[in-house]
Amino acid sequence: MKLFKRRTEKGEALFKTEEEPEKDAAEKTPDAGESTSPPVLDKATEPKAPEASAEEGKPETARRDRADDEGFFDLDADEVADYRPAGVIAAARKPLNLLPALKILVLIAVVGGLITGLVFIWPSSMARVPSLVGQPLTDAMEIARAKGFDPAVRAWKFSETHSDGVILAQDPKAMDVLEKGSGIKLTVSKGPRPEQGASPGSTAAAPATATQQAPFEGKCICIDPGNQQNPEEQEWSDPGQTARTPSEKLERGTITGNPEYLVNMDIAEKLKNLLEKDGVKVVMTRESNDVQLSNVARDDIAYNAGAALMVSIHCPTSDDPMQMGTRTLYPTRTKYTDPIYENSKASALFIQSEVLKSCGTEDLGTVAVPNKPLFNWSKVPVVQSEPAYLSNPRDDSLMAQDDFRWKIAWGLRNGILKCIANPQSL
Repeated sequence: MKLFKRRTEKGEALFKTEEEPEKDAAEKTPDAGESTSPPVLDKATEPKAPEASAEEGKPETARRDRADDEGFFDLDADEVADYRPAGVIAAARKPLNLLPALKILVLIAVVGGLITGLVFIWPSSMARVPSLVGQPLTDAMEIARAKGFDPAVRAWKFSETHSDGVILAQDPKAMDVLEKGSGIKLTVSKGPRPEQGASPGSTAAAPATATQQAPFEGKCICIDPGNQQNPEEQEWSDPGQTARTPSEKLERGTITGNPEYLVNMDIAEKLKNLLEKDGVKVVMTRESNDVQLSNVARDDIAYNAGAALMVSIHCPTSDDPMQMGTRTLYPTRTKYTDPIYENSKASALFIQSEVLKSCGTEDLGTVAVPNKPLFNWSKVPVVQSEPAYLSNPRDDSLMAQDDFRWKIAWGLRNGILKCIANPQSL
């Protein structure tokens, strides 16, 4: 008979059998005369059945979990991290996928770039007004137009601290935001008052005296904007009625199509504005385009106004489209022009020189012209300035620019003032 004994030592089996000591054969074998019925044992000596283990009453799952737990405590330290209890399903680790986030970032960058391009690259209808105060008039005009504005001279004022042609004020002010195409009104310096004068190289005005007078006071200049909207018919070339001249043609720019009478009028108005700020009295032969004046009538206007010099402005054409540059015409010496010949020639030299300095065009010189009604009928010194040719593509394009017409006006103004200041010319 085998007996069971629970063992708790580690590494040994849970149950182990032991052999029961053998009894004597005499005890095992009954006597022949004795009954064969089993012997009666008292309760004290009756063998006991083995007790059930505490583990046998528990379910199989509980016993397995306990065995697993006992195995967990037997693991080494570096095996603990990978330990997974039996029956437990661990979620698999998925790699981190950054591709969707990267696509979103790229989309945001593309949209941001498009918006930035629209804001900073796309032309805006608004712009900041540039600072023009202290700039020369021609430079100020160029700066304002480059920003998309339309500059115009509002007034001329004397200034003891600024030379003539310098911007004193502007409206609207610098840095204001306006729509492109808006006008900018400019106030331009006329320099020190003529009666006060100024020392060379200094902007400070000299004290005025009671006997000082404006250097150009009492001087009168007649400006003749050549041509007109309604060309004049034939007229006599001279008082002796030697011949009739052909009718004037309505000339236009070869590239722009601008009519000559409009270009002449614009230059004449600019010149009038410049001369009046210098104290010169200016008389215009015409102040509109819808007139019909003969050359004789123009000469009479200059003479009746007491003009010291008559300056006619023309932008001619030529059969040669490559003809370009600046020239100044004056009368040839004849019996009709002899009284005005010398002064007219001297004035032509002054005016030609100054227009070339201002415009930088080719020098075609001063030219004496015979049989010209405007010269032959004139009773005052007279010249005709031809700053550029409408028949030449380059000259025509230049005269379509307002700043170039200002340059012509400035050159004419400087030449006229030299004529007035020179006693031998006028």
